[in-house]
Amino acid sequence: MGFGWKQMGAVAAGILGLAGLFAACSPSVDSVQAAGRKHVLLVTIEGLRGDALGAFESWYTRPVSVQIPGDENAKPEAPVRVAVTPNLDRLAEASFTYGYALATSSWCAPSVASIMASQYPSYLGFTSLERSFEGRHVTLAEVLRGAGWKTQAFVQHPFLRTRYNLDQGFEEYAVAEGETSGERTAKTMSQALDAIGDLGEHSTLLWVQLGGLGPPFDVEEGGQPLTRAEWLRYRDQWQNEDLSILRERYNAGVQRVDEQVGQLLQALVEAGADGDTVVVCVASNGCELLERGHIGDGTSLADSLVRVPCMISVAGVKPGVIEDPVSLIDLAPSVLRLVGLRAPRTWQGVSVLPREPVPDRFLFSELSRARELRAALHSDHKLILDPERGTHQLYDVFADPYEERDLAIQQGALGYDLLEALKAFEKGIQVEATEH
Repeated sequence: MGFGWKQMGAVAAGILGLAGLFAACSPSVDSVQAAGRKHVLLVTIEGLRGDALGAFESWYTRPVSVQIPGDENAKPEAPVRVAVTPNLDRLAEASFTYGYALATSSWCAPSVASIMASQYPSYLGFTSLERSFEGRHVTLAEVLRGAGWKTQAFVQHPFLRTRYNLDQGFEEYAVAEGETSGERTAKTMSQALDAIGDLGEHSTLLWVQLGGLGPPFDVEEGGQPLTRAEWLRYRDQWQNEDLSILRERYNAGVQRVDEQVGQLLQALVEAGADGDTVVVCVASNGCELLERGHIGDGTSLADSLVRVPCMISVAGVKPGVIEDPVSLIDLAPSVLRLVGLRAPRTWQGVSVLPREPVPDRFLFSELSRARELRAALHSDHKLILDPERGTHQLYDVFADPYEERDLAIQQGALGYDLLEALKAFEKGIQVEATEH
């Protein structure tokens, strides 16, 4: 199966002078792979929804046939107003942009583990904070370090501390300390900008983790922000005006992250490394904003939490949009393909660069936190299974991007195929556990 691919026009002069990153000179991935790239900048963002970015807005536009339940005359409106994100939007214009990237979980730590080790959380033995990422699995950092690369990581989320073994393969792994996400992010950014300034001839993997986009949200004029519990306590009393304020608070955080991404990209230009760096920017998970009565992450496997923005920018290669669904387990193999290295056979992901053949496959996401959920995606349809209740929902994620119409009854055959895929997925987990 090949990837749906839409060529995009040459990008005008990049914001902040990012001419090297945003050049569109050659469409050949093979030529880039042969030439190699000296550096990889991996930016993961916790809590970033795709529908908050202008570059991804069109993917969330409902067809006319899909109306809001109970109001046939209502004009469909996205739950999250698009934030002002010039840096992320320009990066998307210069990237391979993935219209549907499925996170392997709806919260940060297991999803990041899948990015690094190209396997689903259950196969990694890392589905909750009660267990650590198992060291027998090979990570992207280990492969690159084994090839002589320098590996550095600067992260700010407490769930990414070294006790969970996510530092595996990194020579330098700095977890920022601070009382608030803002304090931790400031330290992370300072360290990352210094590291970019020191990039030289030695090939380097630099991972920068940003985010802090969930509650509590900052408020103006020094007021106390509402915590997650407080938002939920009054969830039945919120009016449209209150929910608009919630969206504004969330978007303000997105705009701060956009500024931080812009600083990182500008630092590459100033270091003269923009033409030699593969830039991967991806959200580890999204953020629910009371669409289903919850707020934050790790509450469900709805697309607001597991459909994430994903982009890979390669200077000298024409950008475009990949339309077919991909998984975050595919990022590490794609990075190795771009720098001319072979992916380990144990990895479950595949390279998803343009025009590369990809097997027809099911993709999965899982949640083992406050509740146990599984999801399977194939083509346009996603099934969410609640094993404890024995129930499931089925959605057409492209025709119904906010999952408002459950098709489980109408599309029984599709649902059956996805349930069978989930059974095979669970069987594979059991085999993996038995062998180790």
